[in-house]
Amino acid sequence: MKKGFTLIEMVMTIVIGSIAVYSVIMIFVNTTSRNAQVDNLSIAVNLASSKIEQVSNKEYLNISSEALTAFTGQFTNFSSQVLATNVSSTELDTSTGTSETGYKKITVFILTSGSALSIEVSAMVTDASN
Repeated sequence: MKKGFTLIEMVMTIVIGSIAVYSVIMIFVNTTSRNAQVDNLSIAVNLASSKIEQVSNKEYLNISSEALTAFTGQFTNFSSQVLATNVSSTELDTSTGTSETGYKKITVFILTSGSALSIEVSAMVTDASN
């Protein structure tokens, strides 16, 4: 009996090994892609929080909608849009007795260029002068 491997055994070993290596490489490629998406999501959430804080700190009468605007600096692939709407008394859980409630709903949209990622964050502000 001869010792060693036949040509068919060697070819089969190479094929099976190649499939295993390819599978491991694809796991790394997919993980890297997902990490980039998670990073963009995290940045978008932080930008939305910052923008809603910035708008909320304005005087009540100066809070208004803003057109789609690109961020500057290292966040140039992100854009924000602000939608400010007066809240009617029917939208509140309690009756105010008037049509003017002194509440505004602020919605911030963060969009990214190059991907389908979009974030929407809303907050309610009140007129403190009432």
